[in-house]
Amino acid sequence: MKSMRHLESFLVSLAAVLAIFVATPFANVITSPLRASTTEESAITTETVHFDSGGFNIDAFVARPSGAGKHAAVLVIHDTLGLNESIRAIAKQFAATGFVALAPDFTSRRGGARTPDLMAQVVAQLSPNLTVEDARSAFSFLQKDLAVDAARISTVGYGWGGWRSFMLAVSAPELYRAVIYSGTTPSQSFDAVHAPILAHYAQYDFRTTGNALVTEKAMAEAGKNFSYFVYPQAYRDFYVPGTQYNAEAAKLAWTRTLDFLRK
Repeated sequence: MKSMRHLESFLVSLAAVLAIFVATPFANVITSPLRASTTEESAITTETVHFDSGGFNIDAFVARPSGAGKHAAVLVIHDTLGLNESIRAIAKQFAATGFVALAPDFTSRRGGARTPDLMAQVVAQLSPNLTVEDARSAFSFLQKDLAVDAARISTVGYGWGGWRSFMLAVSAPELYRAVIYSGTTPSQSFDAVHAPILAHYAQYDFRTTGNALVTEKAMAEAGKNFSYFVYPQAYRDFYVPGTQYNAEAAKLAWTRTLDFLRK
């Protein structure tokens, strides 16, 4: 009988641990600052649009705030997992805070969205120069949008998209601001940067974060505006729900991003 009580106690404890384990990913999704609430989503509109880039048709997801008049805009550039639900959620959250958000599918040149297992392979095969060209075309598309304040178009790039956002600051003189999450920076062309840049790095993303000081020095020598933050105990993908999600770091980076874009 005593052993049965011990077994029952063990099973109750195990069930409690499993409940916490199973609930954690869903809690991350709910509490992520990069996901619009149901109320916020009801105040925005979304659609799939298309724009031309060098003769290719590029697909994109766009989220718009409901208010009338012109709005600041954000070009959202995805990571190696492509234009997935996390990137769409980020675009929606930007719209919920008053921005027109455009998130292109940079795999459009290779036929568009694929399964997550294949997406990273396809993204890795994309031409760096052509992806920058597609980013410029997306920027031009936003400039022509009647609901967009063309003088306040910024870009936010995540991981793989961070380098593209940095290069857009080089190649698009009218770009307002650029934000980089866990992204690499170019090895040159700092003199040609036109827009202030804010970067977010994770402590445990050693290879990328290790370049922060080098980038800061190069930008300072070129007389450019560059600031960055390193988030303690955070991994590369700290900003989106998943195994590396860090709620505290994500919320702080999101607040800093909005403050920077609204200046």
